[in-house]
Amino acid sequence: MLRIKSNLNWFILLLAMIGLVFVIGCGGSEDKLKMTGLLQEFSKTLDEYSDAVTKADAAKKAEIEGKLNSYEHKWSAMKMQMADKITPQVLDELDNEYHKIENKYKTLAGKS
Repeated sequence: MLRIKSNLNWFILLLAMIGLVFVIGCGGSEDKLKMTGLLQEFSKTLDEYSDAVTKADAAKKAEIEGKLNSYEHKWSAMKMQMADKITPQVLDELDNEYHKIENKYKTLAGKS
């Protein structure tokens, strides 16, 4: 009886440790958060650009175009830097999101 309780305690402790590893290990990585932050900045800047195109504000549009073009360089550099730090699936997912935003920018730029 005592041996069963001892084994049960070890089993519970092992399960608790495994659960803790999953909880800690499955959180968003810092590198993924950096890339996601860049995509959010890009998207916000694109929204500003869309407003400038709608209002036909040429000066603001030109200023924002410079920012938007810089995101292409930032994204390429960050993608190369993070390639070995995050999983390929996450990198592909983020890259697809980047290309959606980029295509939206190209569409807006073509209209103006």
